[in-house]
Amino acid sequence: MTDSSKILVRRDGEKDWTEPESRSYRGEDQLQEVVAASPHWVPRVPEGAFSVREFYTSVGPVDVMIVAPDGAVTAVECKLESNPEKRRMVIGQLIDYTSAILQAGPDGFMDQWRRANGGVGLESVLTPDALAELRTRLETATISLCWVADRLDDDLRRLIEYLNEVTEDRIAVTALQLAYARHGDLELLIPSTYGGEIAAAKAAHAGGRAEYWTREKFVEAVADLENSADHAFLMRLLELLDENAQAPRLDEKAPLAFEKRGVFFYAHGLRYPPFQLAISDEGRLTIAGCWTKFKNARDPGFAQLAELLGLKVTDPASFVPVGDLNTTPEELWRVAEQTALDINGRG
Repeated sequence: MTDSSKILVRRDGEKDWTEPESRSYRGEDQLQEVVAASPHWVPRVPEGAFSVREFYTSVGPVDVMIVAPDGAVTAVECKLESNPEKRRMVIGQLIDYTSAILQAGPDGFMDQWRRANGGVGLESVLTPDALAELRTRLETATISLCWVADRLDDDLRRLIEYLNEVTEDRIAVTALQLAYARHGDLELLIPSTYGGEIAAAKAAHAGGRAEYWTREKFVEAVADLENSADHAFLMRLLELLDENAQAPRLDEKAPLAFEKRGVFFYAHGLRYPPFQLAISDEGRLTIAGCWTKFKNARDPGFAQLAELLGLKVTDPASFVPVGDLNTTPEELWRVAEQTALDINGRG
């Protein structure tokens, strides 16, 4: 990592190199200002991303919140080396903030962004597809995390490595060092990152895919699986889903939501989906209930679906091969429709 103590400056025409007059920020407020002005310095964040400072949640403010043009979300916590807070406290703080964002849901996020951005909402800068992607990421807790400091120490790097190991592939956990110096009217900023390569490897590994599914691509991929019964099961489920989508809607959620790993199925247009499908590394069509995916979903409402999958709502929501289920697509969808009503408070 770059060490700010090695910074030397010399003006054109001067003979000797000297240390800068100052090698410290005025305070964490200045560090936040720098990150918010150039959010693309954060690992895995593209140019053109949008940012706000002091994004308030029910447990406190996120220093900088970033939304990429494609709807990806990154929460940033800024801390100077001089801050007495322990690194593990800072880690816990940001996780606490993001859990509060999940609890508030997409509408709460959009409202708070508007307040933090002087009344300008994300609807005015994101495409409809990006807005839909943003909502899906917020509903599935797909919020990347980044810690920004003037100096990254070994403890923080160790924590970044561990969090990347234990979090899902779709979540990037990174750090950004912004070494700062000032000499007269000249300011120097030396960025260096940590965790970006690990996060990139995770993203590439996610479901073995580099892009999100579409309905057509998912159907084609399942058709290529060795067990033709998987394809027949999927096609019947999609027929039942389409029939449900033609019925009067209780809300405005699209029938399907696509991720790199799998596809979420929604019933009645309601906010929370009962299950998702994915293709396992072994080349089998699998299903998982969503009782651990959405904090606001009512877990007891998943009981019948969990039983159908051979699980309990107190168990991890593991993926189960559909070929191992003792049920039909019709029975699964009947239970899923009722589950959607129950977990969304419409049962």
